[in-house]
Amino acid sequence: MRSSGKRSRGTRTRTIEKVARDASDNAIMNAFNCGLPVTRIRGNDIVKVYPDGSTEFIKRLENSSVTPEKRRYRI
Repeated sequence: MRSSGKRSRGTRTRTIEKVARDASDNAIMNAFNCGLPVTRIRGNDIVKVYPDGSTEFIKRLENSSVTPEKRRYRI
């Protein structure tokens, strides 16, 4: 493991989460700028969101409330 000074595991996790969130936001904006829709989960529904803000319902998820207890990130 590399030494990164006093950075804790929580700080690294928050950094990875921010980088992933920023990359996701960037990909969505790029798709919208090209006129392409983005498929997302909203609540228990999978929807397609278009650049003009309109949405198209795709499917309702039955058991969407399951969240893994641990998340691992490997780079």
